[in-house]
Amino acid sequence: MFEEYISELEVEHNLEMLLPKLQEMINEYYGRSSSGQVVLSKDFLSESRPPVIIKKKGRVYWKLILEYQNDYDGASRSVYGFVRRSDGAILKAASWQKPETRTKGAIRGYVTDEFAQDYFNASGVIYDV
Repeated sequence: MFEEYISELEVEHNLEMLLPKLQEMINEYYGRSSSGQVVLSKDFLSESRPPVIIKKKGRVYWKLILEYQNDYDGASRSVYGFVRRSDGAILKAASWQKPETRTKGAIRGYVTDEFAQDYFNASGVIYDV
């Protein structure tokens, strides 16, 4: 059977097209409170801006990182997910350094899928598929 070959450049292009959609979803999530009302102020030393997605290239994977900035120039980071460079597979994080690859359903989808943003929520890769 014919298998479609996807180049690393095509995977990277699809990831670049996906990142603004994910950032928009995150902005929408962090721009509203749990009651659905727009948040006008935050508590002392909390984040008043939504986190920003950063893509960091590794040997095998792109690591997607959420960077949180607070009003006092403090920053914290968390892993949003991993994308395998060779085929665009989306994987959840096992730790800061590596994705979860040992489970049966480790791959959540591919960045080349039409609705790849559905594999993510505001805090990272969706755990149950």
